[in-house]
Amino acid sequence: MEEIAAQQAHIDRLQKSLREANHKSRKLALELHKERKKRQEEGCSNDNNTNTTSKIGSTCPRCNSSLSASNEPKHKGEWEVHPDCKEFMKLEDHLKDNLRNEKQKRLNEVRSQMKFILDTDDIEDSYGKWTCCGKEEYKAECTK
Repeated sequence: MEEIAAQQAHIDRLQKSLREANHKSRKLALELHKERKKRQEEGCSNDNNTNTTSKIGSTCPRCNSSLSASNEPKHKGEWEVHPDCKEFMKLEDHLKDNLRNEKQKRLNEVRSQMKFILDTDDIEDSYGKWTCCGKEEYKAECTK
């Protein structure tokens, strides 16, 4: 019994350490994102290019993934950013993050409130649970 308790304590310490490391990682990623954005804005102002229809940079400022020409849409014209989007892009990072979080909350509320409106009349698109095993997904395997 003591061995199980010791193992559980070790697992708890590892989980706490992992949570702390994840928190530090997210914090560093946010700092990196802000620094890249700042440098990108400085670069844009040095180029005297205030045109919002310009092409995307060579790397994603959020995840640092390559944005090669093959990732860009193939159009003969240029992308015209909607005025609402331009205004949003001008906001400070913490304001944009707050708005994004609020958007997620509202979307989740609406999904919850509208859950009873099914996309189709198929039984598998409905929600409920199996009386035999309690699974809440129609196509789930029975565990009993």
